Amino acid sequence: MVRLSAFYNSIFRCTLAALLSGVFAFNAIAQSIKNRPKSAPDQDFMYQYSIIDALMAGVFDGDLTIGQLKKKGDFGVGTFNRVDGELLIDKGHVYKISYDGSVKEVPDSDSTSAAFVKFFKADTVIHLNGPGLTYEKVQEQIRHMLNPNGIYALRISATFPTMTTRAEKPASKPYTSLPEHLKHNQIVFELKNTKGICSGFLLPPYLARTNVPGFHLHYLADDHKSGGHIFNFTADAVTVEVDRAKGFTVENNTNAEFGKVNLQPDRGAELKKIE
Repeated sequence: MVRLSAFYNSIFRCTLAALLSGVFAFNAIAQSIKNRPKSAPDQDFMYQYSIIDALMAGVFDGDLTIGQLKKKGDFGVGTFNRVDGELLIDKGHVYKISYDGSVKEVPDSDSTSAAFVKFFKADTVIHLNGPGLTYEKVQEQIRHMLNPNGIYALRISATFPTMTTRAEKPASKPYTSLPEHLKHNQIVFELKNTKGICSGFLLPPYLARTNVPGFHLHYLADDHKSGGHIFNFTADAVTVEVDRAKGFTVENNTNAEFGKVNLQPDRGAELKKIE
């Protein structure tokens, strides 16, 4: 009997040791999973702060800083509080093209009332050759090559014999609508023989009232001495980098004025006139 007891005791100890070993191993695996670094969020989406109809209606101030915006994308377009000039982001650098024609990189403490950005990585590169390419012809050829339902970030580089752009003077309170403000505070630049990039988006019609359907591009000269919102250009050859987004996310303007503005009217016709 003594020998039998010792035998069962030995089996019990071995079984207990195996169970404890399994528990420790499970805990180690669980802790390893817990401590494993989280995967980076999917960055292949367009992000926008505020909506175009709010900007059209006169919501000219926002609470999103440039530092916060840069966490959402390293490429894109927009404006600043008080619609003080045109905003362009390229390779993580944020530039302001002012109404006096000057260009400067802005600090992270500045804020935006509307911006549309993405982490840019080209999926496709298109080369278009002229001579006599115009902005309109470039748009036609790009549209012909891309699916009309897609959301695309576009980076167009070239030497431009002519480039027509604009920038706005800052608004003063009480704010009017954007079309009213632009009637008297839009400065148009007729640039000659510049080399640079056109940055922005080609968006489908179903994004109307949220964003600008069609092409929305801003210009920055390589020497950082000129730029603005693009109306027209000519070129003999352009290189078009295309980055198709999986979708888009919208953050409503967090300024109190966004909650007070009337967003019921359809401002599509007004938007076409100023774009």
